[in-house]
Amino acid sequence: MNDQLQRPYPRNRDRSIEMLPLRTQSQLSPPTCAVCGSRNVRPFSTIYGRGTTFYTRIKGIILKHGYERTKRQSVLANKCSPPMKLPWSPSILVLLLYFGAQWGANRWLHFSYLFELAEFYLGWGSLLLAMAAGVNNFGFYPQRMSAWGRSYFCERCGSCTTLER
Repeated sequence: MNDQLQRPYPRNRDRSIEMLPLRTQSQLSPPTCAVCGSRNVRPFSTIYGRGTTFYTRIKGIILKHGYERTKRQSVLANKCSPPMKLPWSPSILVLLLYFGAQWGANRWLHFSYLFELAEFYLGWGSLLLAMAAGVNNFGFYPQRMSAWGRSYFCERCGSCTTLER
């Protein structure tokens, strides 16, 4: 039976064979600091979660008309914060300006080349902003988030360690 390939869900339901998930050796051993070798390391997610607090307060004296949300964060939690996605709103805003310039050129000024030049630059600008946000959000962001999930902070020497996959 040991000669056969072990499947994640064996057909014979033999409970004597203990199956481990496929991981690298660095993930099986407890994380240690790459600089000083200390085991007193904490994941970035824990540091970020414990160092960040959100306060929600209802605004208004007599009529409660809104909420105010504030965020307090320690310096270490700010340095260990997760990566952020780029917003899509600048490209949408520039695209709306492009359509406004196109509408203004067609509606009022048929002779001005300034609107045609603005249309050209605003159109390509919105396209480039959307491509930059798309490349970051779908290409680089998952890699950065994976590296953030594998990153640890050493409390002894203050260095950052990232485990291999």
